[in-house]
Amino acid sequence: MPRLDLTPFGFTPTESLVYEVLLKTGPGTGYAIARAASLARANAYSALEGLVAKGAARVADERPKRYRPEPPSTLVAKISNQQGAALEELSAGLSDVTSPSSPTLVEIVSVRSVLRLLTHDIGRAQTEVQLVAPSDAYPLLVPALRRTSTAHVVLTLCSTEPVDLAFAPVEQIPESPSWPGSPLVSVIDDRSAIIAARQAESVFGHWGTSPTFVAGARLIIERFRQAR
Repeated sequence: MPRLDLTPFGFTPTESLVYEVLLKTGPGTGYAIARAASLARANAYSALEGLVAKGAARVADERPKRYRPEPPSTLVAKISNQQGAALEELSAGLSDVTSPSSPTLVEIVSVRSVLRLLTHDIGRAQTEVQLVAPSDAYPLLVPALRRTSTAHVVLTLCSTEPVDLAFAPVEQIPESPSWPGSPLVSVIDDRSAIIAARQAESVFGHWGTSPTFVAGARLIIERFRQAR
């Protein structure tokens, strides 16, 4: 089984190893963690302090110090929030750069990446959001959708299962046997679109800004709605 790798998210290889050891062995002192990880004590303590500083572990106020890992779900949420904030800063910085835009097509590789794209695009919407998504995606998109709804952006929301949002209606559409999974399609301001399908825990599709791609996504949503 491959080792846990947190390095893409700002952690060192040693911190990744120590976090994995904490998850497997539970809370422990620096000495115990160093032995379990087969590390020099100095390296283990340095990694533990790094994990605490980055929100992946906590240390109890006792002697000797005992370190405990944050639950994986908590760590993932923290990383998502940090990356979301970083993306917003990047977007704001890039908006000041004036250069000719060109059509883009990007492959979607994970559920998390498509939710991040949707949250970002919905948050920037100025006139209209059209979205067909699985019912369990809506709770994760509620903050972005709620902010957008208060900005007088027109929301057209659909799902193949019942969804109850307090601030906007969600149309229930029939499942399409010709679609390879649960449909995940969006159009934001005629500026960007997603055409994808979710199968179990995987998502396959693309995000793009080509006018032809965006028009295709709009037609797909219309077809889903007309099938009611």
